[in-house]
Amino acid sequence: MKLPPRILILSAAFVAILGLSTFATASNFKSLPAISFIQSAHAGQSNVITDFPADDFGLWSQSSVYGQDFMGSTDQSKAKQLWCTGWADPSCSNYDYLFADLILPPCTSDAQRSCIEGLEASGVDKVLKPLSFYQESVSQKIAPYTFNAGTTGPQTNIPGGGGLSVWKSSELGTNGLAKLYGTHVLLRYIASCPPSRQSGACSVSLSDFKGSVYPITLGSGVCKEFTLSGNVCANSTNFTGDERVALTLRLDKNLTGWIFGRMQNADFAVDPIDSSNNKIRIEGDVTLVPELQASLPKSQIASDPALEKYLRDFYTVGRFGTGDPGAGSLDYQANDLPYGNGHSVTYDGFLAANTTKLLSINFDKFKLFNAFEKHLTAYTPPASNNGRNIMRQTNSIFWNFGAATYSGNNPCSADKSHLHGLVVTNAPIYDKGPPTFTDGSLNYQVAGIHTNVDGSLFKGRYTYIVKSETARCYYHFSSAPIQAKVEIVSADNTNQIATTLISEKNGFIRLQADNFTFSSPTIRVQLSQAPAKADNTSPAKLATPAISKTITCLKGATTRKITSSNPKCPSGFKKK
Repeated sequence: MKLPPRILILSAAFVAILGLSTFATASNFKSLPAISFIQSAHAGQSNVITDFPADDFGLWSQSSVYGQDFMGSTDQSKAKQLWCTGWADPSCSNYDYLFADLILPPCTSDAQRSCIEGLEASGVDKVLKPLSFYQESVSQKIAPYTFNAGTTGPQTNIPGGGGLSVWKSSELGTNGLAKLYGTHVLLRYIASCPPSRQSGACSVSLSDFKGSVYPITLGSGVCKEFTLSGNVCANSTNFTGDERVALTLRLDKNLTGWIFGRMQNADFAVDPIDSSNNKIRIEGDVTLVPELQASLPKSQIASDPALEKYLRDFYTVGRFGTGDPGAGSLDYQANDLPYGNGHSVTYDGFLAANTTKLLSINFDKFKLFNAFEKHLTAYTPPASNNGRNIMRQTNSIFWNFGAATYSGNNPCSADKSHLHGLVVTNAPIYDKGPPTFTDGSLNYQVAGIHTNVDGSLFKGRYTYIVKSETARCYYHFSSAPIQAKVEIVSADNTNQIATTLISEKNGFIRLQADNFTFSSPTIRVQLSQAPAKADNTSPAKLATPAISKTITCLKGATTRKITSSNPKCPSGFKKK
């Protein structure tokens, strides 16, 4: 859901307090600043930097409702920032926009909806086993709410929001303590209501959701992330890299579109619970995703003509991949550090300014990657916690996912009656949208550097699970079986050899490609209708029709004609 331009200009103080992350900016705030995770350059050195974190949407520390009231003014700088204890908070009764970020609580009954039904994790035998709910973090909760769209508009039942849920394995870890996992699944609702508040003018929609699972440890003292009852701290730790996780959710059927994420060997299922809700199960192995950063002294930009052109064009035309105007309208797509210290709007101003960070979330990431490719290296983003948004420091091994409403124009993917499928990859940069249907192929682009930190070749992995009827819609296929061919096409248009796996079951087609290399390959899937099965049974032999003969038989004055395949005269008669 794209918001009108007037929501885009927020005070720097409000943004810094809010701690907007990719989850906020990618879908809803197309020009807001994001938290900077690369440290500022050394004193006296002016650099241009960018980064591509893999877990760039972070964690919400609590469920929240917040927004803006423009006070009837067109001067956006005079907007009143709203922090609400819930939807019914009187101090938030007048608003232009409200955002509800609701962390799903665990299901406590069969009747409960919009909740986490269960979590599974692999044990020492590598088999998935159910975990038991342990505890929910102590944080602000948001009560369920019935949203009325004006006096005669439709009603929407919005679920309540809780905190991080902790789940316990029956197995012990290497430290002799129980294995614990944190589960953070967050729904986002967006409400808009113009000042007139006329009948039916207000609206609310479920825009997207995200989720992650990760190991945690319990401790005491100052809590870096989440607090459980008894002032026990729940702090994240790292996956070892061989775990498999499965998460089952109960969610409103209005959550439609595509799910994207960081895992491998994934599986995905959607089953109806009732007329309004689905059960969604997402399963997959954890995966290593190299996180990338680039830092280059501005004095060296001229030695890289491709990068110099990209940056010069940015400050002349505007950011790439959007319809934004040019210089003077760049807002916070690039920040001159330290954070909050402003932004340049001309190329000369950029060169003269302090270190500048280009916020990858606000760019066409593939073009940004191509411009900085020579300067990219793997890194580990530092941890941060501003009180509302938490970024974990990890070993870059993840199990997470996110979803957003499809914004393309293909009616097969735009059908809002169901979830269409799942796309997951370990590529540092990937399309956050379903594969595009072009020239008879479903094409999906990824990007990354060629080698790991240790110098070994980085191998890509990709899983695409699509609803069978969606795939058939692309090609106007019948219900007959579908065949598929998966190709990995390098940037120079040469084909790579990759391991592929194709299957169809339970209404979904699953395609997987492994062991391809980078930097910017395209994964190309071609589907075809399987030919009708040939009937290999031998046709029945037809009997050879008998040839009839007729003879004449005599007995005195009596004559008889006998017709058959082997005619014979009866007793007492002689053949004439």
